[in-house]
Amino acid sequence: MTITLIPSPSALEARDGSVRFPSSLGITGADVGIRALRPLLRTLEDCGAIQQWGRVDDGFVRVETNDLDDEAYSLRIDDDGITLRGSERGVRHGVQTLLALLPPACLMPGSGAPAVLPKVAIDDAPRLAWRGLLVDVARHYMPVSWLRTVVEMLAFHKLNVLHLHLTDDQGWRMPVDAFPKLTTVGARRRETLSGPAPGTTFDGRAHGGAYTKEELRSLVAFARERGVTVVPEIDLPGHMVAAIAAYPEWGNATEPLEVLTTWGISSDIINVRPETIDALRTILDEVMEVFDSPFIHIGGDEVPTRDWESSAEVAELMRSEGLSEVQHVQGWLMTQLVEHLQAGGRTPIVWDEAMDAGVGTDVVVQGWRSPDAVEEAIAAGHPTIASPQQHWYLNYSTTLGADEPLGYGVGKGIATSLEDAFAYRVPDGATGAEAALWAEYVKTPEKASFQLLPRLAAVAERAWAGDRLTFDEFLPAVRAQVERYEHRGWAHRPLDGPGPRWSRTLQKDGEDD
Repeated sequence: MTITLIPSPSALEARDGSVRFPSSLGITGADVGIRALRPLLRTLEDCGAIQQWGRVDDGFVRVETNDLDDEAYSLRIDDDGITLRGSERGVRHGVQTLLALLPPACLMPGSGAPAVLPKVAIDDAPRLAWRGLLVDVARHYMPVSWLRTVVEMLAFHKLNVLHLHLTDDQGWRMPVDAFPKLTTVGARRRETLSGPAPGTTFDGRAHGGAYTKEELRSLVAFARERGVTVVPEIDLPGHMVAAIAAYPEWGNATEPLEVLTTWGISSDIINVRPETIDALRTILDEVMEVFDSPFIHIGGDEVPTRDWESSAEVAELMRSEGLSEVQHVQGWLMTQLVEHLQAGGRTPIVWDEAMDAGVGTDVVVQGWRSPDAVEEAIAAGHPTIASPQQHWYLNYSTTLGADEPLGYGVGKGIATSLEDAFAYRVPDGATGAEAALWAEYVKTPEKASFQLLPRLAAVAERAWAGDRLTFDEFLPAVRAQVERYEHRGWAHRPLDGPGPRWSRTLQKDGEDD
């Protein structure tokens, strides 16, 4: 029997034969182990494979947990049943392996499929500690129900970070009690650019949405139970038009701004007045109250300095702080916020441009502009997350074919295939790896899932297993994974092309997703 798993395990020995879950399932293990088993138990109950389960002294499933702070696990399936060993985090990954070893029909509620597992011995551990996905909910609001599905997708691929891009020029989704207009004003834009940028056609429809703190706390808890950490991002000092539209005193413009209706980079950025920086500290305080992540992302990408170059306030700041270039104003500003986060016990993350502005090497850098930017951050001594856009920006279309739905990069002739995603090898010295789904052209959960799957599987393979497989060896596992997507009800791009359901030649922009 051929066993295909994504990501591929460190060591796998397939043995002859199979075992079947009994309808009355006995489990042996401590509370922490049984808690980690819940996704498997829910799946088996939902498909009808088991009728009941309970704790016994010598169960068909035996979970042995330890106190190690790692993600390794050991799985044995034989005539005596299932033995799963590891820390709580490791056992969670072992559970996801068990789900993938089930017949795909077992993943579909109500299927009644027999829950049969191959006999196998697996020892497994990840290469990288940080394995994530950024989801942009600022350009298009996504419901919490779908974000929970994303958490399930991440756990299934043994990814452990959901990076939420909560704010941008086109919308502010993070509730802040001290500044309510951030969501009453900043969360809603008048209309949205229709079709690929640059363009002049708009859809004429308002778009908005914001989360409550309770929704976000609930998402954090849901993710934690599945071994996923939710990392929030408040992008600054650029990408702040929605915030400045809500609080004009934070900006530099002489005329009021509206929440941006187009894509691209705005030249409107925040000012450096003490009261503005205090407001940013207050925002980050409320972010830290909601999210328990050890990491907080504060952006730092794509910061035009036009406003600062003509500002007398900035000129005075540069004189008083000894800043020789206006670019270093960004580094000075971000350092104020870095120190505030560190005082709160959190580790800041920034995009790689902030490294050029002069942030310290105690700040994590997320390299996105190119593979070279990743290498440069590592060489400079920063903990580094690899996210090169050329390979792992999953908002790009898979191909430039006319049958693909509208994706980012089409106007520039850029696409990212499954093979492109698999081709990137994370360099030694990197802390982690992360894909990104920017949402300029991703308007609904179904379209988002189409963009993510199956390319997310390639990212998961590289982040967990490194260079273990060739692409030809990876493809059979992807085909098996796609069958699992189908039974889990997850929208995805078929390997042989989008087909008529997704073709942009058959559906109008704005209605295809």
